Amino acid sequence: MKVLVVTGRLAKDLVYRSSSNADVYVCDVDVAAFITPEMLKDAPLENYDLVLVPGLTADCNWAEFESRRGVKIRLGPMHAYDLREVLKFVEKVEFSHKIPACKLIESKKAEETIKAVDSLENSYKFEIRGIRIGGKSRMKVIAEIHRPNLDNLREMVDYYVESGADIIDLGIPINFDCNLVSKAVKMAVDHSKVPVSVDTFSPKAIEIAVNHGVDMIMSLSSSNTEILDLIEDQALVVAERDSEKLFNLLELAKAKTERVIADPILDPPLKVAESIERYLEFRKRDPETPLLFGVGNVTELSDADSIGINALLVFIAEEIGCNLIFTTEASPKTAGSIREVRKATYLAKAARIRESPPKDTGISLLVLKEKVKYESEKVAEKFIEAKKTEEFVRDPCGDFIIFISNGKIFCKHEKAVIAGKSAKEIVDTVIRLGLVSRLDHAAYLGRELMKAEIALKLNKNYIQDRDLNFGMYT
Repeated sequence: MKVLVVTGRLAKDLVYRSSSNADVYVCDVDVAAFITPEMLKDAPLENYDLVLVPGLTADCNWAEFESRRGVKIRLGPMHAYDLREVLKFVEKVEFSHKIPACKLIESKKAEETIKAVDSLENSYKFEIRGIRIGGKSRMKVIAEIHRPNLDNLREMVDYYVESGADIIDLGIPINFDCNLVSKAVKMAVDHSKVPVSVDTFSPKAIEIAVNHGVDMIMSLSSSNTEILDLIEDQALVVAERDSEKLFNLLELAKAKTERVIADPILDPPLKVAESIERYLEFRKRDPETPLLFGVGNVTELSDADSIGINALLVFIAEEIGCNLIFTTEASPKTAGSIREVRKATYLAKAARIRESPPKDTGISLLVLKEKVKYESEKVAEKFIEAKKTEEFVRDPCGDFIIFISNGKIFCKHEKAVIAGKSAKEIVDTVIRLGLVSRLDHAAYLGRELMKAEIALKLNKNYIQDRDLNFGMYT
């Protein structure tokens, strides 16, 4: 396939270096993102099978221009550096008029990864209300709702399922009210689209849960073997640190039900390595019984961002041969853990399928860091050193109070309160309503709203006129 790559003057050197198997056309404009169809009216496009225009020109009507010129014209990557990778896919992927090629390729990779992992769902040990456990199938995510509250339980169940939970677990406190437990279990079982389990050692709480049709019981241990008499058709998690006790309990449990899961218990730091040894020993002795791996014990008890911890623990769990991952979002520092763990299970299983490290799958848990550091533009020959002014002039249109609440950014003015999820939609509304008149005030508003948007996306605190806290990165 003969390919032409279109760019501007500033990026031409990088484009030439990144397009060894394609021709390059340089438009009469410095910045490639400013290229329009009009600038290509005299270009010799008909000599090519595919013309790649800069990915940042998605607002142009390339479909109409393609029809007019009679040659396939599609969006390339957003940055010239990515041309190396994009050009490998020109005969494999149908590029878009609206989606930059780099994003399209990543989404295609992700689709292929998910399809490959999901194809293993036919290999499993048993089912829990339609969720397949064990075998070669993907590790399933058990998400605990710690101390369930009747006022928001349905909302929590929906949020956990939307985040990727395969099983909802209700964490019953040591001191509990039987009436509240009964109502909570019934509400969760009736409302949830996925299986529901209860996490308790209490025979009384387990009896209540069984009576309301719960799908799984956590946990059987040496201290509560009497619960075996309460189990009906529920799956059962057996939890013990001592290997011999664990295997003995598994035999008792398997005499009651075929759907038994072993939990050698993953301890918090600084006993993680020791507990992983227990898992490895178990899997050597028993390669078949499904294993539960409780990453929540580590993330909740570590003052470190959960994303990398969750990813690494899931990779270790996949190496061991675990089948279920247990996590929770019981504190602000572990918010998002369910989504993180769910993504990591796909990364881990994809690595297993490909027999290669968990990277370049189209699925990523990178948030503050990136895989590629793009080459920067050349420093301008002439430039003005930036300098802030200390002068403050109040906008006669009034001031704004900005805060985050209930998943939205609120921008409060004496004439209106505007709510949204992005800085742009709020700023556009402020301008449309005529609530700002000074350029410096509009610039300030844009800065603060962008900080609020970043805080909202990262689930961080936002306080107006204060920098966001990024720890070691600030």
